[in-house]
Amino acid sequence: MRLTLVSILIAMLMATAAFAQTEKSAMDLPIYPGAETGMEVNMSNEDILPMAKAMLPMLSGKFGSLLDKIDVQDLADAMKDVKQIEFVQLDVNDPKVTEKDIQGFYAKNVPTGEWSRVLWQNAAKKGTFALYAQKDVEGIYGFRTRSLVVDGKSVKRIEVAKVSGKIDYVKLLQMAGKLGFGKS
Repeated sequence: MRLTLVSILIAMLMATAAFAQTEKSAMDLPIYPGAETGMEVNMSNEDILPMAKAMLPMLSGKFGSLLDKIDVQDLADAMKDVKQIEFVQLDVNDPKVTEKDIQGFYAKNVPTGEWSRVLWQNAAKKGTFALYAQKDVEGIYGFRTRSLVVDGKSVKRIEVAKVSGKIDYVKLLQMAGKLGFGKS
């Protein structure tokens, strides 16, 4: 038992060291050179529902009674064909790097497979948001870049996400309707 635990710890340390040396994420997401990782999420289909059940109560302080209207089973039904969700949040502290540099990097380094850009929005105060989809929306990939001040320092924040598998958008829109989105 003790030997197994030590072996697992050594394997984890080696994997961490390898990640630190290559600056390459274990996920299928591009990582901007020199960026610092602030958050990383990698969930398989089996992780999504338990994570949603755990997160909803924690978010109720921010969103209040809105979350009381979310039926976890509706969410599970909408996400049942999703195989994996990957997300990474990065900060670039180099003042020489521009948002345009970062946008170009992510536009050229979409994950493996065939992707079509379906949305590109650039707003001065909100940054740039891009969304890509695979055929029949079997996967979506997106990134957002923006300038922020964090702890008194100017940084470029990058958020990158990829969903493998199909989201049932009809069920998701029905959930949004129950929450009152789309009503005047």
